[in-house]
Formats: sequence, C-alpha cells, structure tokens
Amino acid sequence: MKEIMKLIRFDFITSVNSALPFCGGMLIICLILTAFGIFNPIFGGLLTVLCAVFFSPAQAAANNPNFRRVRGILPVSRASFVRAEFAETIVSVIASELITLIFMGISKISKLYEIFPLKFEVFCKELHDLDGIEVAEGSVFKFVHLVIFVCALLIVQVTFINMRAAIEKHEHDIRNVLLVFSFVIIAIIASVELVMKRIIPPYDEWLFPSTTAGTWIWGIALNAAAVALGILFCRIAEKKTADYEI
Repeated sequence: MKEIMKLIRFDFITSVNSALPFCGGMLIICLILTAFGIFNPIFGGLLTVLCAVFFSPAQAAANNPNFRRVRGILPVSRASFVRAEFAETIVSVIASELITLIFMGISKISKLYEIFPLKFEVFCKELHDLDGIEVAEGSVFKFVHLVIFVCALLIVQVTFINMRAAIEKHEHDIRNVLLVFSFVIIAIIASVELVMKRIIPPYDEWLFPSTTAGTWIWGIALNAAAVALGILFCRIAEKKTADYEI
C-alpha cells in the first residue's frame, strides 16, 4: 500500500503542472454554475473530464523511455506500478462522480439565477428545473441516474483499456480506445433504438430505480460492481506483466 501511495504521489507531482490550469479552470466554471443554481450533468461532463484526465500527463509520459528509466529507479515493485495506475483511474472517476452529484444537489437548492434579467432568468430557470433527458417517448434518463451509470461504465471501460495497454506494452493504445468506446456507443445507440421501437421496455421500468432510497442502493451496487471489475482487470494485468521490465 505504501508503494502504491508513493507512486500516486509521484504521478500527482508529475501531472500537477500540466493538468492544474485546465482542471482548475473547469472547476471554477462548475463552481460558478453551481452557485447560480444552473449546474447539471450537461456541464457535469466537464467535471468527469476534469478528474479522469488529471493523471493523464504522468500516464502518457510512462511511454517515454527516459521517463521509464526514472520510474525504474524507484524502490517499488512492478506490481505496484500496475496497481497504482488502476487506482488512479478508479479514484479519479469516483471523485468526479461524487463531486458532480454534490454540485447537482447544491445547484438544486440555489436560486441565485433570479438576480439575472428576466429573459436570461427564464432560460436559467429551465436549466435549474431540468431533471433528465427524454431519449424516447415515455422513457426519461434522470440526470442522477445518468451520472452514476456513465461513471460506472467509464470505470469498466478505462480499466479494461488500461489492462490491454499494460499487456500489450502500450503498442495499440489508440486502437484499444477506439474499439472499446465505439462498441459502447454502438450498444447505447442500439438500446435506445430498441426502446424507441418498443422492443424493450423504457429504461426507467427495468434499469433505473424510481425512489431515492432505491437510487442510493442501485448507485452503490453499480459502483461496487464496476470497481470489482476494475480490480479484476488489474489482477489480470498484474499477472500478465509480472515478467516485464519496469
């Protein structure tokens, strides 16, 4: 555990100068939107990007031979490098999910948008009152469900990509990213089409809970399942790369 924390700290120091301006700017924008009561997951995508890409500079630098030599002199095992990379991914996405949900809650309470001129206030009120997106007649994605579902899906996607990248020594990273995200996008579009044609029931009848308590239980269970899959992918990568050089 100490080795993993050392590596996460090392990657944080490596990434902070590159990521801080971008991440700090996005966080300020989201804070302003939250304060005025007009924050929702349409803007919350910024936060997901913010947290998910924070360690990207360090992870991208890992492909640089000079950087690998620097990492190679650190007193940590090969397994710890793999575990740290997966831990960074999982923690980053969960952090983005929690921050987004907290901002959504605060935004629902705030009505500071009422200080704006009437026409702009009406527009802001529509954003404030927006709770979901209708993907088909009678089928609505509530934003709170959307945030939890997308973040859990992102954990599975990115950890799977990390596993493939580690096993293949980052030789096919772009291909793996395109294949995984293309598959997910096609699956989502296909499921929406099936709902619209009434071949399968609306999502809120079988996928999303209708009560607050149900949402909490569903969200925790979904995240736990996603993290469990992420840990499984980590174990596979750790085993397959045990004989690789750092």
